[in-house]
Amino acid sequence: MNDGLIKNILYLIVIVVLVVFAVRVLMWALSIVLPIAIVIIAVYIVYRVITGRKGF
Repeated sequence: MNDGLIKNILYLIVIVVLVVFAVRVLMWALSIVLPIAIVIIAVYIVYRVITGRKGF
């Protein structure tokens, strides 16, 4: 095996590990941020309906 092939294999392994890590962090962040964002939007819509202000 030459050095170029070993480097390519190591780069591929590092890239796969980083992609898996990034996807896990993104899913974790979405599982926390998305429900909070939905609640904030719902509260804002209810506030606009109660106060009688039209338009967004």
